[in-house]
Amino acid sequence: PNQNSDISHAFRRCERISCPNFQQCQTMPLRITYYQLSFQTNIIIPAQIFRIGPSPAYSGDNIIISIPHGNEEGYFSTRKLNSFTGAVYLHRQVREPRDFLIDVEMKLLRQGTFTTFLARIYVFITANS
Repeated sequence: PNQNSDISHAFRRCERISCPNFQQCQTMPLRITYYQLSFQTNIIIPAQIFRIGPSPAYSGDNIIISIPHGNEEGYFSTRKLNSFTGAVYLHRQVREPRDFLIDVEMKLLRQGTFTTFLARIYVFITANS
């Protein structure tokens, strides 16, 4: 997945090399990428904090984007910007400094096959400077 370089910083990436147990393996992410994002509590809501999409993208690609873990309190939302780009928004004001760990899952439908990519994002909300 690609990222907006001005707001996010990838610091680790894990890729699946082989698939010995095909059925179980197909549902696992092909790639897990880790990001750290930092924002101040006075960030204007809603704020687009992250973009995800296949790189390269091909015509006919279609994605499904979701937050399977880390959004239990509903601070974040996702939106599909087009058939191959999704975005994550902070859509509730965070009043006090706090940290979140959210999993953003992108399922890519390409030529009849679904592939899963996972972005594990550490979101740090800091006090206004």
